[in-house]
Amino acid sequence: MYSTSPCTQPAKAAHQPHIAGALRQFADGEQLSEIAKAAHFNKPQMLRNKLLLSQPHQLSIHEAVDIAKASGNRCIIDGMLLELGCAPSMSIDDLNQCERMSLTDRALEISANAGWLGNMALDVKARRGGITERMRHEAVKRANVAMSQLALFVHDVEQKFQAIPVLSVAFDAVQTMPMPGVM
Repeated sequence: MYSTSPCTQPAKAAHQPHIAGALRQFADGEQLSEIAKAAHFNKPQMLRNKLLLSQPHQLSIHEAVDIAKASGNRCIIDGMLLELGCAPSMSIDDLNQCERMSLTDRALEISANAGWLGNMALDVKARRGGITERMRHEAVKRANVAMSQLALFVHDVEQKFQAIPVLSVAFDAVQTMPMPGVM
C-alpha cells in the first residue's frame, strides 16, 4: 500500500521540510536511548531508525505522541502542525499556569525572544551566507516559544478584561471617543 522504496524517502524530506527538520532537531537534542525506553520501544536503535527519513519504517502518529510525552519535547508534533499550516502546540499545563507570570513579565519575555530573532536576522544579513541547520532549529524553537507566549498573553488579557466587564466597556469607550485637539 505504502511505498518503502529508499528512492522515495528524500522526496519526503523535500515535500515535508518541517517534519524532516523536526525529526533531525529531536534526534540531535535528546537522549534517544532513555526516551526509547520510556516510550516503550523494543530497542533504542528502532527509535533512531524511525527518526531517519531514509529508513523504510517511519514514525507513526502514536509513536510520535509517546515520545513527545516521554521527553516533554513537542518539536515533532510542532513540525507536523507547521506542515499543516497550523501554529505550534501549547501544553494545557502552560495554559493553566499562565496566571503565575504577570503580563509585564510575559511581554518582556516576548520582547526578548523577538529581539533574539531580530539579532539573528541581522547576523544572517551581514554574512550573506545563509544559516546553518542548527541556527534554523534554534530560530524555529525561539519563534515557537514567542508564538506560545503571545497566545498566553492574549489569553491573560482576555481573562483579565472578562473578569472586570466594566473596565472592558470603559476601555472600549475611551478608545472610540474622539480626542480633543486631535481632530
